Amino acid sequence: MNRKSKFKTVLIGSSGTANAFSSVLALRRNWNGDVKIVAVDSNPGNLVTSSLICDNFYQVPETCKPEFKDAIIQIIKKENIDTYIPFIDEEIFVLALLCKQNALNRDLYLQVKDPDIADLCNDKLRTFEWLSEMNILTPQSFKIDRAFVNDGRHVIKRRKGYGSKIIRFPEIKGDLTQYSPDDYIIQYECEKPEITIDVCFDPKHSFFHYVCRERIETKGGVCTKARLFFDRSLEKIAYTLAEKLSLNSFCFQVMNYKKDWAVTDINARPGAGTGMSVAAGMDFFSAMFAILWEEDPAQYFRPLQKETFVTRQYSDFIMNI
Repeated sequence: MNRKSKFKTVLIGSSGTANAFSSVLALRRNWNGDVKIVAVDSNPGNLVTSSLICDNFYQVPETCKPEFKDAIIQIIKKENIDTYIPFIDEEIFVLALLCKQNALNRDLYLQVKDPDIADLCNDKLRTFEWLSEMNILTPQSFKIDRAFVNDGRHVIKRRKGYGSKIIRFPEIKGDLTQYSPDDYIIQYECEKPEITIDVCFDPKHSFFHYVCRERIETKGGVCTKARLFFDRSLEKIAYTLAEKLSLNSFCFQVMNYKKDWAVTDINARPGAGTGMSVAAGMDFFSAMFAILWEEDPAQYFRPLQKETFVTRQYSDFIMNI
């Protein structure tokens, strides 16, 4: 393998998530003797599977709490962290903000260092406005206090966060006063199927790869059965998002809107279901580290020869208490 990196100390944020666990596996699989892995999570170590295969683990305050920043800065200094991979959207924003404020080492490898890009991807209203400016189809979205005619296809969503639930108007009987205009939006509801597109983009090595994952079955918001395929129109959108937002390793979602694919979410990180693409020979997690460390990401991809179906099962782990 093409290796330029020396020994690295990697901090995995929100390490209880599925994509964080996939990242730890990728590090052990390809850089085992050349990396020290430190994991953090708001849950204790005995409830975080990643802690079993990391070198050190720290329980930290939740990302939304002010104590989180100080805790992370101290861990970065104590462990001499040179690479940080956050997996919660709010955490991505906080780290980008700390980077801009020069609270972190300027040489720290971080996927997103621009807090404006992190916020744009996390805020569904800003995502809608930006996509509209880029002439990329996206479902109509607006603040909850704006007057509109409800044709039965509009729903309420949180502006920020991931895995947000859709709130339908019959559930609230038309009373919108309980929802803050700063926290909620109204959006036109798209139709299924929902497709997630995993993307790897490395302009330094002139490398671009993507794959589409149709969610055939989900449990607890996580895809458990998927169809992998390529689509030229979605490929074009993937490249545009990567280039315009300067994102290297990320995913986005599309659904049917006005008889065409419309972008509903952009995640400035690999997704919880990205591991299903890895199973089919497209290791987006290893490529993520390769790009950060200026290695060639192409070595981690095997071309998908045809439409492929992937199912997900779960493993059980005994955790030390």
